[in-house]
Amino acid sequence: MDIGEAEEQDQLERFLAHAAISERLRTRLSGLDAYQVVAIADAEGFRFGVTTLHRAVCTGYVMRRPR
Repeated sequence: MDIGEAEEQDQLERFLAHAAISERLRTRLSGLDAYQVVAIADAEGFRFGVTTLHRAVCTGYVMRRPR
């Protein structure tokens, strides 16, 4: 992982922590695709790409909650 990837991973982890404590944000993110999630994260001040988010999902770092 290069420095750009490491920074994106850090931004993603910080965004996930932020979303975990914000009911408003969790509600807003529900059912969105990766591009929409990245756009909302960007609007919230977090910078990471779809590839970083996809990698986190594929490795099980980010998983959907069962309903």
